Amino acid sequence: LLIFMSKIETLDNFLGGKLKIYQLQKGFRAGHDSVLLASAIKAIEGDSCLELGFGTGVVSLCLAKRIPNLDIVGIENDIEMLKISKKNIELNNFKKNIKVFAGDIEGKIENYQFIKRQSFDQIYANPPYFVEENISEPSNKNKKVANIGNKKTFDLWLKKALTFSKSGGTITFINHIQNLPEMLFLFSKKLGDIKVTLIFPKKDKKASRFIISGVRDSKKPLKFNQGLILANKDGKIPKKIDNLLRNGIGFNH
Repeated sequence: LLIFMSKIETLDNFLGGKLKIYQLQKGFRAGHDSVLLASAIKAIEGDSCLELGFGTGVVSLCLAKRIPNLDIVGIENDIEMLKISKKNIELNNFKKNIKVFAGDIEGKIENYQFIKRQSFDQIYANPPYFVEENISEPSNKNKKVANIGNKKTFDLWLKKALTFSKSGGTITFINHIQNLPEMLFLFSKKLGDIKVTLIFPKKDKKASRFIISGVRDSKKPLKFNQGLILANKDGKIPKKIDNLLRNGIGFNH
């Protein structure tokens, strides 16, 4: 029964119902992070995009909904997730825009015969991360894989992104605030025009997430943007955030 239970799927609304997404009831579930990441990607019509760690496809589907005629490739190593994401692509009518492949982001580059090096305009991901305070919490296996990286995770994910990014291509990651120093260090070694946007769960609360992007071969300096505050003190969602989560509009990251 337990095995069966973990496979139960829910059909969830994203972007105010403009997208319908199947997700596992127990396990990693996409939320605000995925929608915010999609909104931060400055793609333009016709761009070729690569998502590392495709999951159920929420980020790429939100992006494809906002910007027409993108050519998107997703890579995912969890077979269960691959099945669900293919179903989601079909359900939302993006079969001609989005293709997803099985692949281990931390595996050998030789295994990536299905995509060309240095060929993508936009590469984006929510890499798995390890957060100190969660160390003792037992967790669902599927969720664990999505959430817990090891010490080399960010380095390996960024290396893959750099391998497939065009010169002038943009790499955009979202992650837990605790990992900002490491991510900033790694991005600064390899990329220019770095932009950082902090995400605050509520006004007067500390930032919990950040979005970071960098441009390959750019010499432009680092810039911190105005942060995103997801809720006012009274818990109400600000108009800008509501518009972003409901309509998936791009914001100035």
